[in-house]
Amino acid sequence: MKKISFYNDSTRKPYNHSSYEDYRHGFMMDIHKTNIIGNKKHLAPEQQTILTMDAPSSFTAPQTKNLQNTLLPKEKTVPLETQPPSLKNQEKKISPRHFMYPNSVTLKNKYGITDYGKFQMQCAHDSAKAIINLRQEAPPQKLTSAYLLYIHHTLFKNTFEWAGKTREKPFTFKDGTVACMSEMKKANISFASGNKIQEGLENLDRTLAEKNYLKGLTREAFVENAAEIMIQLNYTHPFREGNGRTQRMFFEKLAEIASHKLDFSLVTEERMNLASIASLQSGDSEPMKHLFDDISNPEKTLILKEFMDHMKKIGVKNMKERLVLTAKEEETHTGFYRGGGANGFMIDVKGTFIIGDKKHLAPEQLKTLKIGDAITFTVPKVQDLQQILIPKEKIAPLTKEKIIERIKEHPSIQARKQTIESLCKTVYGNPYILEEKFEKIHEDPLEGEKLACQIIECPKSISKLAGIKIGSIINNARARAEDNILSLCIAIDRYADTFKEVKQDILQNHFAEQRRCEQLVEVPGEWMKDLCSLSKEQQQEALSQSRELRAEIRAYSAKINTRLSASEHEAIKENNYEKLAKTIGTSLSKAQEITKIVQSVKEIRQSIPDREFSCHTFDEQSAQNLLQSIKENSYEKYIKILNPTAMKTEKTTEIVMHKKTIQQLIQPRKTEHTRAMSI
Repeated sequence: MKKISFYNDSTRKPYNHSSYEDYRHGFMMDIHKTNIIGNKKHLAPEQQTILTMDAPSSFTAPQTKNLQNTLLPKEKTVPLETQPPSLKNQEKKISPRHFMYPNSVTLKNKYGITDYGKFQMQCAHDSAKAIINLRQEAPPQKLTSAYLLYIHHTLFKNTFEWAGKTREKPFTFKDGTVACMSEMKKANISFASGNKIQEGLENLDRTLAEKNYLKGLTREAFVENAAEIMIQLNYTHPFREGNGRTQRMFFEKLAEIASHKLDFSLVTEERMNLASIASLQSGDSEPMKHLFDDISNPEKTLILKEFMDHMKKIGVKNMKERLVLTAKEEETHTGFYRGGGANGFMIDVKGTFIIGDKKHLAPEQLKTLKIGDAITFTVPKVQDLQQILIPKEKIAPLTKEKIIERIKEHPSIQARKQTIESLCKTVYGNPYILEEKFEKIHEDPLEGEKLACQIIECPKSISKLAGIKIGSIINNARARAEDNILSLCIAIDRYADTFKEVKQDILQNHFAEQRRCEQLVEVPGEWMKDLCSLSKEQQQEALSQSRELRAEIRAYSAKINTRLSASEHEAIKENNYEKLAKTIGTSLSKAQEITKIVQSVKEIRQSIPDREFSCHTFDEQSAQNLLQSIKENSYEKYIKILNPTAMKTEKTTEIVMHKKTIQQLIQPRKTEHTRAMSI
């Protein structure tokens, strides 16, 4: 929007302007890109009569007090021979304003719609239908500017009389007016004018012919060249209206004959505008190249489409005003995580929506992300990503709180606790009397042994026993309470032992999980591609002739088996891509790739014998090494190595002795209880 100034009559300064537009009560003139708004009563009547759109003129605003004293202004009549041309002649004058209805910003159209909003809707509807039909047409193998004009005509033939005509050539409407727009400007960008429009189209033809219409190029080379051609065509801007839609369809067809694909539906209006402005104002072609890369790379179009479809599904209506682009390779992005889909995720970087691929994130980062989290990530090189099949995952050590939480959830611990609670109800009448004591045992399992000894020596130090005792007489509840004191102590001691065992198991399993996940599995070598291209019979023949190939496949298969968990193997077997993507921490498309390769490797591996002569030789050597080790070490150490239960012998002995001590402490109490019952 240009700057608008309202006339201040106190200056009485004359205004010279090069453009004029007429409204009901006022008028507007363009003075060096500033729009000056004046009142018609400031103009002499004869000046109002002769002024036309885009006519250069000047005026001096009278003082307010002079205007207030004038009821009807005088009009100066010019001689007949100097009278302005008739209205009919004025209409024949060539003007860019004739593209629009008088006193309106709506372009003249075949429907006669003067309301701008309704016209835009009708025009969009017609061009959308035409685009569908154009996409069904096979493009010529040599695209030229003539095909560009054909596309424009096809898109707008139901809307504009001048469809398929360039803007610098005068066009006569059915109403007799003649329109031409040799010069055109938007957002402070001046497009090609006059003869330069045709020169631009000729340059387009020459460039495409010299580059063989971009055929035979890699996708990266196609992007580089197509983006540069788009920038030049943007500058040419050959049509009064519809340049964007026409150019996008032209480049879709150009990509088609060059064996590539462009999807402009994934480009927001804001992004296209910013890329065009950057290239035409400052000569920066990078945003346009990034745009073409985004809509031609299958992996990027996948995550962009996923995002756009989601925005449409949840009813976001202003997406065309947003800047949406994919994360660039080797660039670091910092923003706030706003969510993700099956393959991609989005972060908000100061209002710009950056779409990333989930496989660009480390698995441990992806698994812990929550909406609203601050996030920083760097997109790895494409070459590095292409070499990785299953990424490594760094699993953090378990915290003390997490360890205790897992122990509490273990079935063995829960069973032990239920036994204690049942005995506590019998001994003390309250199943939860020791609840606070459990926390001390969790901090230090030795507290369990101390607690057991405390209860044996003085059961009432915890609480009074259940039941009633009067002198030497006790009821059945008290008798059951005293009978179960020993069982309660043993249950507490066993709980502490089980706690230690479960803790050790959890730590060992977590360490094994860390070791498993930190292994990276690369994409298989060329042998995989070569074997998959052969029939089953040819595969068997190739494998039978190469011991090295068989060894490589065994090693690769073993690496996969070691890296994947039982749950992940099951997901691969069931083709459950969602489950696999979640457990590994990657995108759905990557999970599909992993599944396909792993299944193929397993199938090939099944056709190879498990053992060969070389393997027997290795096993024999291993046995000799083990025998030598036995000779060099003591008998006791050897027993402990081969028999894991032997390692627990000393601990078991200690526990038995401890139980005997507990029984010795409790025995006098049982004898006393028996005598009381007999009395």
